[in-house]
Amino acid sequence: MEVITSLEMYVADRNAEWLGVPRLVLMENAGAAVARNILKKYPHASRVLAVCGTGDNGGDGYVAVRHLHAAGKEVRVIALGEPREELAARNYQAVKRLWGVEVAVAQSPLELLALQDWLMWADVIIDAVLGTGIRGALREPHATAIELMNIAPAPKVAVDVPSGLDPDTGEVRDKAVKAALTVTFHKAKKGLLAPSAARYVGELVVEPIGIPPEAEVVVGPGDFAYLNFSRRADSKKGDHGRVLVVGGSLEYSGAPVLVAKAALRAGVDLAVVAAPEPAAYAAKAMGPDIIAVPLEGPRLSLKHVDRIASLAERFDVVAIGPGLGTEGETPDAVREIFRRLTGRKPLVADADALKALRGEKAAGITVYTPHAGEFKALTGVDPPHGLRERVEVVRQHASSIGAVILLKGRYDVISDGSRVKVNTTGTPAMTVGGTGDVLTGLVASFLTKTTNPLEAAAVAAFVNGLAGEEAAAQLGFHITASDLLDKIPGVIRKFAREDVTPASSRA
Repeated sequence: MEVITSLEMYVADRNAEWLGVPRLVLMENAGAAVARNILKKYPHASRVLAVCGTGDNGGDGYVAVRHLHAAGKEVRVIALGEPREELAARNYQAVKRLWGVEVAVAQSPLELLALQDWLMWADVIIDAVLGTGIRGALREPHATAIELMNIAPAPKVAVDVPSGLDPDTGEVRDKAVKAALTVTFHKAKKGLLAPSAARYVGELVVEPIGIPPEAEVVVGPGDFAYLNFSRRADSKKGDHGRVLVVGGSLEYSGAPVLVAKAALRAGVDLAVVAAPEPAAYAAKAMGPDIIAVPLEGPRLSLKHVDRIASLAERFDVVAIGPGLGTEGETPDAVREIFRRLTGRKPLVADADALKALRGEKAAGITVYTPHAGEFKALTGVDPPHGLRERVEVVRQHASSIGAVILLKGRYDVISDGSRVKVNTTGTPAMTVGGTGDVLTGLVASFLTKTTNPLEAAAVAAFVNGLAGEEAAAQLGFHITASDLLDKIPGVIRKFAREDVTPASSRA
């Protein structure tokens, strides 16, 4: 049986909508599946009680209520408060409009105790309280609702996950509904198959609800759930990411600046460019946001390795490659820096660094961001044109190298050697030089927001492509890489949760 974590399920649910399958449709299919299974397993049950929480799990329960009512069952609902989620609220209001369904709101243990006769009245009880949303200890009125459902003699049917059961581990920290039947959606949640969960799950039925398989592969808004953009009220400079960019040369000064500016636009507090003197002085002249550390001479060389390794200790992520060139000792210096830092610091390698790293094994968190030519320089293999073949080649080489590879193209392919993500955002206007440097900065920034390098790279490709689309919508095919920078914050704000956490909640 295929399994999925609660986070992966959340991502697939949101990405299905990105692919054109509305979440309202998924909720309708889920609730209808619950009703269908109740009618099949308990055909002679005439009275059904649904206990519904305020989230999406409760929304699934309200849909089931409508379908059971339409099937001629006598249905009552105990709502543990009015739904806070839009889709659940719509289905709650739809149930309230039904003439033959009684709805009682119970937001406290006392109000629930006053409805015990409803629990004893039912032939079947639907548990639509918490689902995959449980986090930590149970709160009221959920704890009392679970306790009362367990006391009632009627069989319980759990919607997605028995309330109180951890969907990922199968653990019960406090109490959980002891279901006779659990109807879960899309794939079995990992915790449902734990041996310790069997007494709570009962019979397990997995129902498809219309989530396409692409929702687990194509990058979409759901993938932002892997990244933490929240900030504490007592934050100080540096708490939200420090990125060191090693790049630039006598010929190229703009590339590392684009990396650093993209990292800043994506939410890091500090971005520092360590570059040979000509590029460092040019970076300083480009504006006050970039701190530049000059390295003696016109190019990166072996004499700079110790300095860069020492500098890197003060940073969360190191990005290396843009604008370095391949002259003189530069490839040797890149390899030595890589060997010093891999496994010790999250690394992003791009552009000229990729040409120097062929045959090197990565350790720890490392992301390579090649285009087709750089992929060949890194691996010796031309990436195929067909998407399926391209995915497999990237996956194989990511596994062999021990790093995440983000192969740029019409469709960006990202793999850690096991999982694969495909990004479909972007525009032909982004063939202009420098957009890859912006992507490198985004990857570096997002590596400070998650411990999952695959998702950091995937979301970076998604944001980079959307920023390019927005710039092209405004300016046509006449954009520059710098035009993407102004679009990045708006794209992130659209999809990411950027909460401010009270200082008192700091662990």
